[in-house]
Amino acid sequence: MIPRPSAILIAAAFMAQAALAQTSGTPVETAPVPLAPDKQATVRRHAQRAKMPEAKTGAPVTVEAVVPDEVELWGLPQDTVTEVPSVTRYKFFRAGNTIAVVDPETRTIIQLIPN
Repeated sequence: MIPRPSAILIAAAFMAQAALAQTSGTPVETAPVPLAPDKQATVRRHAQRAKMPEAKTGAPVTVEAVVPDEVELWGLPQDTVTEVPSVTRYKFFRAGNTIAVVDPETRTIIQLIPN
């Protein structure tokens, strides 16, 4: 039995609609993941080696605080990114004896690492 052209068109339209339903919608944002202790140690070691200057934030440095635009955020050197690829999306700054881990898209502090 050879399918009718109208049946083929209906089937194709149904499959296209199903594919569209699977790919459309609201994107789901994942929350930043705090760094594990071994990754924190690597970040701490490289921040100390780079002699990262202390940032003046003008406010207490706490998790979920938004970092002002005038505070310079630091990335990690390429060798650290290779060692700890999970931190490539984060930036950092030092405040006192603490390294703040920042989500650069929102400039929100996601974690504090004692230095």
